[in-house]
Amino acid sequence: MPKLFIEEQLREAGMFTDFESSLYDRQIRLWGVEAQKRLNNARILIIGMAGLGAEVSKNIILGGVKSVVLMDHRNVSKIDMSSQFFLAKDSLGQNRAAASLVRAQLLNPMVDVVASSASPDDKNDMFFEQFTVICAIGCTKTQINRLNQITRQCDIKFFAADVFGFTSYIFTDLGKNHKYSKEVMTPATKDKIESNRVVSASTTFCPFQDIIDMKWTKAPAGLIRKTKPAIHVTFVLLEFLEKFKRPPTPNSIEDQDEFQKLLDSYISTNCLSNDLIPPALTMCIAGQLGPVCAITGGVLAQEIVKAISHKDEPISNLFVFDPVVGTGIVEKFSRLDTPGLYSI
Repeated sequence: MPKLFIEEQLREAGMFTDFESSLYDRQIRLWGVEAQKRLNNARILIIGMAGLGAEVSKNIILGGVKSVVLMDHRNVSKIDMSSQFFLAKDSLGQNRAAASLVRAQLLNPMVDVVASSASPDDKNDMFFEQFTVICAIGCTKTQINRLNQITRQCDIKFFAADVFGFTSYIFTDLGKNHKYSKEVMTPATKDKIESNRVVSASTTFCPFQDIIDMKWTKAPAGLIRKTKPAIHVTFVLLEFLEKFKRPPTPNSIEDQDEFQKLLDSYISTNCLSNDLIPPALTMCIAGQLGPVCAITGGVLAQEIVKAISHKDEPISNLFVFDPVVGTGIVEKFSRLDTPGLYSI
């Protein structure tokens, strides 16, 4: 369809200005007018502005949402300078969100970008109720659980994510009954050519607490064999973050030893095999490596767009990047599917 014809239709419908029609032309062609309209009305909160936060913010701001709040109470460190591309050379020691604001806003003048130097712990529940999507990056299990409870009560789309060296994860909770549309291919037959049709579907998501409460001692052997080792490593890294209120530090022998203790305890508590985790998987568990941030940030931003637009099937509900095999793993954890594997 000619570009001028699309822009004329949008102007006549009063949905977009001339500038917006030109700016978002390619996206409108990709996912349609209604999806772009939903994006333009979305308010996004991104907590955590290290390397992964920068990648997600970039993609979401370019996508054309209504507003983005960048929240981070931490200051810029030397480690951040290697993967956080919003930071200027003189931003060392400044607040990470504030230091990211100028370059983030330059990406798209149509999006209202605001920086907050507060911690999510300093905000009451009502603060979070204003958002369409909340994305918690680098948060502890306690923080994630609190935010997730608020989002489920207020029907807000929720994501939690982090990067630990070569490993990363994304947790998705789009609510108890997330509806979306997807294309289904009808194979060619002798009488008909191959065709696509759009169908409506829905899926149910479980809260983050359900995943944390999973008891592997009750899991059948087949499920344990099927579950990739990178998922277990992610659970242990989340425990490290919960215990020390920070991720492991690069090149820290002490942190590597502490992680190993937590891993050994996790394996023992859950009665898992001692050789379940390959050594290569735990060789680099610290820092936010640029390539891993780019991969994870791209997937996460795509899932946020899908959640807002209600187009295409979302990840349900845990994505983990496995550096050993170089692929992303998606596992669905649900109390409804396997009720015996969770604590009460």
